[in-house]
Amino acid sequence: MPFRDIVGHRAVLTLLARAIAGDSLPPSLLLTGVDGVGKRRVAVAVAQAMNCAAPTGGTSRRSSSSPAPTGAADGGFAIDACGRCGTCSRIDRGTYADVVVVEPGDNGTITIDQVRTLVDQAGYRPFEGRRRVMIVDRADQLGSPAQHALLKTLEEPPASSQFLLVSARPDMLLDTVRSRCPQLRFGQLDVDAIVGLLTFQQGCDEGVARAAAASAGGSVGRALSVASGELAAARDSAVRLLDDVSTAPDPRARLGGAKALVAGARARRTPAVERDELRRRLHALASLLRDMEVLAAGADAPLANADLRDGLTRLAASYGRGRGLRAFAAVDEATAAVAQNASTKVVADWLACRL
Repeated sequence: MPFRDIVGHRAVLTLLARAIAGDSLPPSLLLTGVDGVGKRRVAVAVAQAMNCAAPTGGTSRRSSSSPAPTGAADGGFAIDACGRCGTCSRIDRGTYADVVVVEPGDNGTITIDQVRTLVDQAGYRPFEGRRRVMIVDRADQLGSPAQHALLKTLEEPPASSQFLLVSARPDMLLDTVRSRCPQLRFGQLDVDAIVGLLTFQQGCDEGVARAAAASAGGSVGRALSVASGELAAARDSAVRLLDDVSTAPDPRARLGGAKALVAGARARRTPAVERDELRRRLHALASLLRDMEVLAAGADAPLANADLRDGLTRLAASYGRGRGLRAFAAVDEATAAVAQNASTKVVADWLACRL
């Protein structure tokens, strides 16, 4: 997808296009921002702009057989991919040899062996493109040994390779890794932009799309989860947990409530899938607790879960005197533990006792 077709993030895209056109893009970049706002999509667009057979605008990376530039690229960018040539199509499909994507496997982590393979591949000259682009998606899932294995290459990357690390939790990366990668921060998308994406690209009903966008916190990924029913199921689980533990008299009773967060083992269900589902339920729980604090304070602020106002008002009465804030902090700790591949059952049990 070319820069011009990406919704939002105009300032970041303009900066990237200008740097690519001027051949001044840092050799290693860290793309950060909440999940689902399009960071990986932008990383792929960078790879296309660097290797497109017929880019628009710019001069430094244009082949001699391409038409002479006529000014800014379509969409006002200094350079952009055409989005139609064979190179762009193959990059989009993930079949272009000079664009390598590394992401967590079934165990939810990026292993040191994956990093070693990536480093070896980065050392080769491009097979057919102008630049090898190495994308590390969900880079916060790199284990400490894997990050150390990547450090040397990030410090002295091969001249023909570009590294793009994508992460929603950059604080999980080593300081030494972050120091070698200038950060580009992606903001949240506004509701209208998300509604447009869901209706025109996903074919969602506008009413469903607007409701999903309003509760997605600026993330297209979360909005898609809401529209597909995934986040609705996660929210139901979070409500059950709050109902169970709000008046539970002892830890044993609270542990029973933890079952609402962990659905239990299922056939062909990997630990990574279990963690993703728990992460969705924790996000829903945090959203509910935030709304409860708004209601308890009588603040004039919109609720992310406005349809549950009556139930949340009732629950808020049990979460006064700082309990709600402590619960919110506990959810944040649980989310961090899941990101570090902690056992989903242990996290759910611990959180139920802390709520």
